[in-house]
Amino acid sequence: MSLFEKTGSWVVASLAVVASTFAQTNKCSSEPKCNPPAAPMMSGYSAPARTEVCGSWDVYASASYTYWQPIQENMELGIVSDTSNPNYSLNGDVVKQNFNYKSGFKIGLGLDLDHDGWDTFVEYTWFRGSHDTTTTLDGVNAPNKSLYPLLLKPNIDLIGESFYQGTSKWKLHMDFLDWELARSYYVGTKLTFRPFFAGRGAWIRQNLTASFSQPKGLGLSNFLNYSKTHSWAVGPRTGLSTQWLLGEGVRFFGNGAGDILFTQYTKAVNVQQETVVATGAPSALGSSLIKNHKINTVRTHLELELGLGWSSYFDNNNWHVDLSAGYGFQVFFNQNMFREFTSSSVSQISFSPNGNLYVHGLTATARFDF
Repeated sequence: MSLFEKTGSWVVASLAVVASTFAQTNKCSSEPKCNPPAAPMMSGYSAPARTEVCGSWDVYASASYTYWQPIQENMELGIVSDTSNPNYSLNGDVVKQNFNYKSGFKIGLGLDLDHDGWDTFVEYTWFRGSHDTTTTLDGVNAPNKSLYPLLLKPNIDLIGESFYQGTSKWKLHMDFLDWELARSYYVGTKLTFRPFFAGRGAWIRQNLTASFSQPKGLGLSNFLNYSKTHSWAVGPRTGLSTQWLLGEGVRFFGNGAGDILFTQYTKAVNVQQETVVATGAPSALGSSLIKNHKINTVRTHLELELGLGWSSYFDNNNWHVDLSAGYGFQVFFNQNMFREFTSSSVSQISFSPNGNLYVHGLTATARFDF
């Protein structure tokens, strides 16, 4: 009995030593076998990269000046034909719509959240522009030139008709309201990413007026075409902002974003009027009015921007200032909803949409964190 007790005590002690040894071995096996390289896979990998100022309200504000040029497809005024060439019934050059750079602005307000380095940001974009095109043919210096319109609904009365003057005015108004939820983080010692998911509201209004004139006494004297489309849209938006840190607060940046929006065109109107001045008193020759209300569809938008920036802390890190300038490119797919009429014998034959809207230009931004 004494031998059994001694033997049992020895077995229990041996099992305790083995269990302790195994536990120590298992604990060590969970630890890294080697230190990670200093870069880029350092201990701060994926660490938050947002701006942090001392004693802050965790708020930042931004203001941007934009200098953009909008360009829309299928907006040509007409064709100036050289009637002196007998080999061609229509021989000439297309008169293109003028597209000018216009100023606009953005304002934004952001908040740093206490959740894993997230931040939220709201931004409003305002852009307006009016673009005029005029062509006048001098009967003395260009006696064999005629203007054939492209911005008119075909009409039996217009077959073979040409004009000596044409003008067009295109007005574009755009407003955007974006809300973002994002997180800035390091993906290397000198590279940060800021992916975001957002919602967008968009309001785009377009008006187009085109008029064509003939000298008095030739029958048809004036022809006017007026079109407008007004739309609102809402939907999701996502993108990625990147910063390539060069040192001393200087950086390159590249941003990309896209959205897909439910869009309703509340107004799509085409008005065409004809008048004649033969004896001095104008009289109506003919007119048409086409309306299309509440067109529901889906529209997509893409944008890319590249630029250069600089930032720095001030007043013992109580303030942070960021200045940047970038050049961006945007495309609004199928945004031209001016109805295109294609038949002079069956007046209702037409189609829309009628082309994409492109926007490119400079954006200069100042941001303050406080």
